[in-house]
Amino acid sequence: MHSREREEPLVLASPHRGPVTALTAVRAADGRAVLVSASGDGAVRRWDATTLEALDDPPGGAGWPWSLTAATADGRAVVVGGFQDGRLARWDATTGERLAGQARTGWVRALAVVGRVVFSASDDGEVRRWDALTGEPAGDPLPGRPSSVWSLVAVEQADRSVVVGGFADGALWRWDAVTGQPLGEPVTGHTGPVRALAAVGPVVFSASDDGAVRRWDAMTGQPLGELSGHTAAVLSLVPVEVDDRVLLVGGCRDGGAVRWDARTGSPVGETLAEHVAPVRALAAVESVVFSGSDDGRVCRWDVLTGQRTAELSGHTTHVQQMCTTELPDGRVLLVSTGDTTVRRWDLSTGHPVGRPIVSDTAGAWAVHCSGSLVVSGGKDRVVRLWDAATGEPRGELTGHTATVTCVLAFDLDGRTLVASGDQDHFIRLWDAGTGRSLGVLTGHTNNLNSLTAVVVEGRTLLVSSSYDHTLRRWDAATGEPVGEPITDSGLWGPAAAATLDDGRVLLACGGDRGTFRRWDAATGEPVGEPMPGHHPRYSITSVATARVGGRPVFVSGDPRGTVLCWDAETGLPIGEPITCGETKAVTARGTSDGLVIAIASRDARIAVRRVNS
Repeated sequence: MHSREREEPLVLASPHRGPVTALTAVRAADGRAVLVSASGDGAVRRWDATTLEALDDPPGGAGWPWSLTAATADGRAVVVGGFQDGRLARWDATTGERLAGQARTGWVRALAVVGRVVFSASDDGEVRRWDALTGEPAGDPLPGRPSSVWSLVAVEQADRSVVVGGFADGALWRWDAVTGQPLGEPVTGHTGPVRALAAVGPVVFSASDDGAVRRWDAMTGQPLGELSGHTAAVLSLVPVEVDDRVLLVGGCRDGGAVRWDARTGSPVGETLAEHVAPVRALAAVESVVFSGSDDGRVCRWDVLTGQRTAELSGHTTHVQQMCTTELPDGRVLLVSTGDTTVRRWDLSTGHPVGRPIVSDTAGAWAVHCSGSLVVSGGKDRVVRLWDAATGEPRGELTGHTATVTCVLAFDLDGRTLVASGDQDHFIRLWDAGTGRSLGVLTGHTNNLNSLTAVVVEGRTLLVSSSYDHTLRRWDAATGEPVGEPITDSGLWGPAAAATLDDGRVLLACGGDRGTFRRWDAATGEPVGEPMPGHHPRYSITSVATARVGGRPVFVSGDPRGTVLCWDAETGLPIGEPITCGETKAVTARGTSDGLVIAIASRDARIAVRRVNS
């Protein structure tokens, strides 16, 4: 991949909080070009493709939208989305109104359109036909084969329209779009699943997990050669008409995007290198290309120059800390701090809630949530209290003499207390209701890194971690130290606590050389061996905890971009590692069906990943 100096993005709205899985563009009834994006965060979003103004988002409902297409008939533009749970949903492209959908089985991996007929392909091996305007079936399923269909494209010529499907076994099948009958034998050549298809005139381009991008004659099935110039498997394709030629753009697994001359198959220009994760979705409006990636971003490009002209974004510098809280109305908010602001997001939709809160004109470093209370702190040495739902200020706590690096709100004997740590190595306690200072805890000899509160044997303990390589426990009611400091030469990262079913409370903390350890909060004794998994060259910079199905888990992240989940009791890893950009902060929350992890990178992006239980 080629790199180039990053230009300042045009800040428009929040990006998706999960991988962008599909993009489509359509001309709405009012003449506007509308971009529609779908993401693993469950959201389907609409944008004015020219101004990039965020439009009212169509209701997506639960589930993971995986594919999008658009059809125009009788003066109405309809967007169709296919979901991982097998549902098809339809929306009015102009208003975002949800139209009656059509339930079905099998992961809907791909969609294509011929006129007003939508073809849907799924894991059950069948390609079905639907009327885009009514949602009703438009004929029998196309004769297929017992293999998952991963991609579809429609090829419309003067004498015949053909639908081409790419299968998990690498084969391409062709059907007559009107009769539904197969055309000839399956086309073979790929040795891996066919991830993406695109058509330029009668020529079909196919991209596979085998790394190849091939050209075929859609009418005869004859091979026409192979494209070169990409350095990783291509996951998405889109043709773009520019002046008197057509360029083909491919989104790659390594985060790059490549361009070819569709007529000659020759590479055009350098690789477009802005994303840091696989580019799974592409869409085009005139000479402009939109790319969507697993990094949660949607970027806009000029296809001729390769220049990125805009990006959907949120914070303008890296996110320092995050937390989650549940509001009385049932919404779960993700609260993040970075630049000089505290921002709130609806965790179920990924949408921003209210305007950013200007927390600290010098730089907001720390944030914590407790019910409807948000606490923040930063370089101006003031601890601020906010209402989580409205963003309205609820008070300020002053007394720190250095940057506030960590904050905590917790309940004790019917009161809400605030603890805050700073770069002068002090911890201060406050009554959140009255703003009264309750004392200063001393003992650390370097900057404070994190604070957490736990109930151990009926007593509330405050646990602090510091760059002085210690974990310290304090009686939250008296401020007195509890036991000896927990020490380790590689220990300096943030800490988290988890309560086991037998009542024991375990502390987990990371540090140098990928070290992640557990201790008994009551005794301070280590529990088990260090948990391996992070690369020994990288320190653990973020830790979170949650309960999944009644089971406590720890989540840890490192600057390499690796996030791991652990069973808190056994210390064993759960699931596969999650990879993303350079990780600055993580927070986690258990749900009815698994775990939601928010991951903030140093480049100001926040991604949301869902881990099934």
